[in-house]
Amino acid sequence: MPPTGTEMPADPKKTSQTEKEQAALDQVQPDRLLAGEDEGTRHIDDAVHWVKVYTELLEFKRSVLATTEKHVVTMDPDASAEVQQTDLVALSAEALRFERRLVFWRTKIKSLQP
Repeated sequence: MPPTGTEMPADPKKTSQTEKEQAALDQVQPDRLLAGEDEGTRHIDDAVHWVKVYTELLEFKRSVLATTEKHVVTMDPDASAEVQQTDLVALSAEALRFERRLVFWRTKIKSLQP
């Protein structure tokens, strides 16, 4: 039977850490904007809004990361390894994206101020 692209590897333990990390990172688009986000806005109120949004998202993501890191040490080693190689990688990448967007919008506020 020809492969459909959805089969699991014959031995999941042979999947390298790099492949797992890449798969996790593929789920996070580093340059993705949120719905309604307009980098070209000339309105300071828009920039203030996005600072608030990204501040909240970053705080949330950091909370999820802290909780995940707390629990991963008590998990079965196989479960812990999976979480470390996928979930923590993706969560960290998302937090970095939120940090970059927050810096962008804070800088935008400064550029829009008289």
